[in-house]
Amino acid sequence: MLKLNRRIAAIKPSATLAADARATEMKLAGIDVISLAAGEPDFDTPDHIKRAADKALAAGQTKYTPVGGTAALKNAIKLKLKRDNNLDYEPGEIIASAGCKQAEANVIAALFDEGDEVIIPTPAWVSFAAMVSLSGAEPKFVPCSEASGFMLEPEALRRAITPRTRGIMLNSPSNPTGAVYGPEQLTAIARVLVDTDLWVMSDDVYEHIVYDGLAPHLFHIEPRLKSHGIVFNSLSKTYAMTGWRIGFAAGPKEAIAAAGRLQSQNSGNPNSITQAAAIEALTGPQDALKPMLEAFRERNALVVERVRRIPGFKLPNIPQGAFYAFPNVSDLLGSRFGDKQITDGDTLAAFLLDEAHVSLVGGNDFGAPDHVRLSYATSAKNLNEAFDRIERAVAKLKR
Repeated sequence: MLKLNRRIAAIKPSATLAADARATEMKLAGIDVISLAAGEPDFDTPDHIKRAADKALAAGQTKYTPVGGTAALKNAIKLKLKRDNNLDYEPGEIIASAGCKQAEANVIAALFDEGDEVIIPTPAWVSFAAMVSLSGAEPKFVPCSEASGFMLEPEALRRAITPRTRGIMLNSPSNPTGAVYGPEQLTAIARVLVDTDLWVMSDDVYEHIVYDGLAPHLFHIEPRLKSHGIVFNSLSKTYAMTGWRIGFAAGPKEAIAAAGRLQSQNSGNPNSITQAAAIEALTGPQDALKPMLEAFRERNALVVERVRRIPGFKLPNIPQGAFYAFPNVSDLLGSRFGDKQITDGDTLAAFLLDEAHVSLVGGNDFGAPDHVRLSYATSAKNLNEAFDRIERAVAKLKR
């Protein structure tokens, strides 16, 4: 029997990618599946970004670059962080990676060790816990109630901190809930964290997809956290560049240098052509962001209205950012269709894929097994058809 590394053996495949992969397999088999599983904008990368990649290719920029990204890219990231977040970083405090996921995995592996705890407020993106476990540290889940808008409450955070706690991962706007922390919530959290030495990690991937103003930054609200804080971000969602694979981290020089040493061994530099495209995305015209945001805003209203019409689906909190809804489906648990019983979000998602040919992601791996996540990064036509199918399928369930 094959013996694997114990940490690798314990890691499950990403639930979101697994759900999308199954939908893709069914499509290849000729089944008309509507996927609401993937967190991938359905827009094309803006033309001026693609032209920058073409120019880089024509100029022969096809060689290795410095491991953490070119000087030009780091300066573009520095400009972005100042312009969008009012945060000052030097190039030596920035690393570019093959997607935000790699930046997070490398920084987490560099910062934490056996015996450490890292707080993860749940519901949370499925990969946070896996990354922490792979570092040897222990994810410490702190449930955030639906009544709180799925936001971390300061007293819950205070109670969760122990002598073993060395870090916390925050994500606003949130995947999977769409929750956005406002200035008051961030100020209250900062009061708890500022007197600790915890590494405060801020995943800002959806920062530009906010439906009421802007998402404030924790480190701008409380600058003292920046000395033991890490910013993570990506170009995937903001600029519809998911397949280009480019993300970055910014933080204290020693932490970033450690992540860079790891990256030098596990991958090397991010794609050279993608880096050129990323510079244009970050420093060039930002006009394409507004129409994408408006489309998501319209879909958000459509999704809220349609989800609330489905018997057994509850959505008390309107998503304020990102492009996900995270309805509570607890009223459907225990129902059956033939020999299939709905016991949690995962089994409901499997039922809907089989019976409605609509792909969702069960809430189990997000830390909320009585929920499902659906993405509205697809057209209104697809959304309406998907919800029609879901309503018909749910009507078949019997108590």
